[in-house]
Amino acid sequence: MLFNFLVISSSAPFFSYLALFLVTFVEGPIATLAGGAFASSGLLQPLPVFFSVVLANLTADMGWYTLGRCGKTAWLTRLATKFGINPCKVDQLSEGIQVNAPKLLFMSKFTTGFPIPTLIATGLNKVPMRRWIAPLVSGELIKSAVLVSVGYYFSKTLDSTKGILHTLLWVMTGVLLLAGFVWFKFINKKHKPVRN
Repeated sequence: MLFNFLVISSSAPFFSYLALFLVTFVEGPIATLAGGAFASSGLLQPLPVFFSVVLANLTADMGWYTLGRCGKTAWLTRLATKFGINPCKVDQLSEGIQVNAPKLLFMSKFTTGFPIPTLIATGLNKVPMRRWIAPLVSGELIKSAVLVSVGYYFSKTLDSTKGILHTLLWVMTGVLLLAGFVWFKFINKKHKPVRN
């Protein structure tokens, strides 16, 4: 769907980058890789793709931080006691976030699943933005550059595979699909318990 939209909107290039911005804002890494692939195919220019991706990810990050900032640590402490967590542990975690927020946010950009809770926790603990914005932006620049480059060069590599390699990849895909079908249809039945 995104590919069709980008092809249709190629006459108005601004809308292609806006669409990439919106998809990256919602999805993230997959859209970043797709942006690199579109740049490789010539539908989009690499530099505006990179800036669209970075801007979308940083906008989403600010949203998660703001969501945490709207929360109350007293609510978290009350909730922790209901789950049997010692409130002192929550206070220690809050102090750790206050001290290590820049490092945590920089490192979380290179993981999957950790940036959102880290940003919410940073906002919840009211860590000033001036302390962590530079590490967050530098981590995002590095991560986005890597993902756009991977998408770009992976697409270039796929475009250059012609002939026997292309056929071999399709045959391997067919064999794997057939093996999976055989496994689930016949072999997997042998391992199911018999009901009396």
